[in-house]
Amino acid sequence: EKGGEWQDLGDLLITPAMVNAHTHLGMVCFRGLTIEDATAGNVVEDLFFAGEAAMEPEDIAAFAKVGAYESLLAGVGLVWEHYYGGEALANAIAETSLCAVLAPTLQDLDGPGKAHWEEGLALTEALDEPRWRQRGIWSALGPHATDTVSASLWEKIRQLANARNLPVHTHAAQSIEEFERAIERHGKSPVAWLNELGLFDEEGSPSTLLVHAIFVSDRDLGLVSSAPSRVALGFCPFSQLVFGFPADVSRWQAHGIPWYVATDAAASNDSMNLQKELRYIAGLRTMEASFHKDYRQFARSGAIADARSANTARQATYRGREHFAADDFLLSRVFDVPGSLHPAFKAGAITPGALANLAVWDTTHPSMWPGLRPMRTIAMGDTTDALWNVMTRGEWVGEGGNYHRSLTSSPEYVEARRAASDRLDALLKRL
Repeated sequence: EKGGEWQDLGDLLITPAMVNAHTHLGMVCFRGLTIEDATAGNVVEDLFFAGEAAMEPEDIAAFAKVGAYESLLAGVGLVWEHYYGGEALANAIAETSLCAVLAPTLQDLDGPGKAHWEEGLALTEALDEPRWRQRGIWSALGPHATDTVSASLWEKIRQLANARNLPVHTHAAQSIEEFERAIERHGKSPVAWLNELGLFDEEGSPSTLLVHAIFVSDRDLGLVSSAPSRVALGFCPFSQLVFGFPADVSRWQAHGIPWYVATDAAASNDSMNLQKELRYIAGLRTMEASFHKDYRQFARSGAIADARSANTARQATYRGREHFAADDFLLSRVFDVPGSLHPAFKAGAITPGALANLAVWDTTHPSMWPGLRPMRTIAMGDTTDALWNVMTRGEWVGEGGNYHRSLTSSPEYVEARRAASDRLDALLKRL
């Protein structure tokens, strides 16, 4: 940019900062809870809704600020945030340097926000203004899910998305309860109902993010893949392992549907580090072999012939999904695919006109040595300690060469952590 300064970073590696396209930063306060009983059922309805109903906007903002710092420390420059908390949440995220596409949660049938959907719609419009974009905040529409949002509110959402050229960011088919309710209420699946409502039409939103998509049939995927407007599916593997079970993204891939990787919330995923999510994707090459009938037969017999059959099954799975572990394939799930979903900007890429969200890596760090294939190392490693610095919107977030310590020892973070701890203590007493 004219008037900018050049800085020679020598042999340091520069990549785009990562894009985490499905987060609930305020739920960082739930990290570490013993939720085994709740996850046997519907953890969202049985546990999270109760806690969230007791939260005040200032609580959410305080918790989200800590979650934003955690994201920056993991090399994330942009999140797609879907949560309650209103303008307080937007201000909190903006104060940390993290960029965000903020979708105020919209509900009118069930959930903590069901009495405030009109305020949520008004805030969605208010966030779609230059003053927020200058602070790194963009707007999206955030209907919670197909079973918590009525047809009439979905229509308002569709119309506003079309009028404002805003994406729709929603959970879809994430639980058996949501699927059953869609069948009972509408006679069709959650995805088929959204298609009937016109969410995937050319006159609908510029892009629609359907997150989780666990209970999605091949017919549903056919509707998504043939949609005139762009629909992308969001996969949060380690979160889904806790609250449900992982969707089969090989089916998404086979249908040619764009999909990306995100972390979801610390409540169902104790880490907000995208790198480990990528390792899960790479593991899909062989994971199916563990549950294959030939391996089960070997477990019963112990025979060498059955062992060879089990290995043959493993090799067949590997060949069919080998591309899932390719560096560019993995990194595209957290760079350019999620970085291209908002029509107002481009992220996850180092190209003219894209957001200047960058991550700088020290390839001499032990977690990256010997540095022969650094992009492979970032895709498959645990290298956040090697971050030299992160830039968002053209400004350095921390101190070069002392990135993590400069953030965690800063007066801003120390105060944010203190405020969040005080808020959490008060919330737990209310609960």
